[in-house]
Amino acid sequence: MSQLANQQEQQKQIPNASESIAACKALFNGSATRGRLEKLWNGMPPRFRGMVLVAGNLKASEYVREFDSFDDLELQKIRNGMQQIKEIATVFDRNIGDVRRLKHSQFSITYR
Repeated sequence: MSQLANQQEQQKQIPNASESIAACKALFNGSATRGRLEKLWNGMPPRFRGMVLVAGNLKASEYVREFDSFDDLELQKIRNGMQQIKEIATVFDRNIGDVRRLKHSQFSITYR
């Protein structure tokens, strides 16, 4: 490659100062995390979204909504739902271990 081509390629890779500053500010004001939450929510399977909504005392039928369409109160309920699911998973992990390793026979009454 020529020097000019190398310089042009490097200039394309380097963001300008205002973009860099905005990205740094986003790390501290929560917008970066909100962006990741939005991307995660919108990419989650409908069943998972429904479970989070039910755990947060919202209707499971709201699973079709995009993250941005919820108001602040609904987002707080979604946050509470995520916390509830995390607590449930922690209880199982502490008392039983990894639930993915449980077998059908450990649940069934016919295997006693």
